[in-house]
Amino acid sequence: MSPTSSLSPSSEVTLYFCPLAVEEMNSDHAELISSWLPEDELAKVSRYVQADARDKALMVRGYLRGILSLTRSGDVTLSPGEWQFEYGEKGKPDLIPEQGLSSGLKFNISHSGDWLVVAVYQGQAGLNGGESSYIELGVDIERNRDSTNIYPILKHYFTQSETDELLSLPESCQRQRFFDLWALKESYIKAKGLGLALSLKSFYFDFTRATKQKIEVKKLNHPAVECLLFGGIKLYLVQDEGDKCTTDTWCLFLGRVSEEYRFAISASHIGAFNLKACQLTLTDMLSRLK
Repeated sequence: MSPTSSLSPSSEVTLYFCPLAVEEMNSDHAELISSWLPEDELAKVSRYVQADARDKALMVRGYLRGILSLTRSGDVTLSPGEWQFEYGEKGKPDLIPEQGLSSGLKFNISHSGDWLVVAVYQGQAGLNGGESSYIELGVDIERNRDSTNIYPILKHYFTQSETDELLSLPESCQRQRFFDLWALKESYIKAKGLGLALSLKSFYFDFTRATKQKIEVKKLNHPAVECLLFGGIKLYLVQDEGDKCTTDTWCLFLGRVSEEYRFAISASHIGAFNLKACQLTLTDMLSRLK
């Protein structure tokens, strides 16, 4: 099943769930991925002191480039080493305009603990002056951490309505809702490209009309698995004087990879789209790129 918004979908967003299993990356893999990276990216990877952190940083960059090459659009068949990125004022990565226009691709990434998720929008290449340049796309994956004292955080980063709704839930459900909201907030501010310059209390999410769905996560050479997914979540912006306004251009999804991990995606100016998902190991990706 591919969840969509209510209109006929004209484009597609694929979520790639990638395990950051550093033991899977041997020296040949590391050498190959390193050959894809320009000097500035290699320098960023080398800044990590711990070997595991350095290997994960290399895997993240390798996954992104490999996935973009596997998501071929139109006549664009760039190799992993040919993709070029630019960065927004707050560090949000994007394809350089020429490649964004020719490929019709837009992406966002997030990693936490043992998982990386890469969201790739695939529209029509070369149309409307490069439709992907107008797309706002953000994704986040969060690990449920039992050690986090969630209650002091509510006051600083959650609106009163979000806090009230969370506290009205049974205590056993409050921590889950906290990390659900946190994932949604992170995906939204990443989509906007503003980081924490955008106050987390300047918007909130309403679950009143949220609908429970399932999404198939496909695996290479293995049966697909189903993950829980919630759609129909509404985003509201909080005005200066406490008023609120809806944002109908945004489409939001919240899902669970497992009891420990959840993910969220925020997308705007896409219209209706298919949402697909797959799990991709490093070995599988590299074999498909041959």
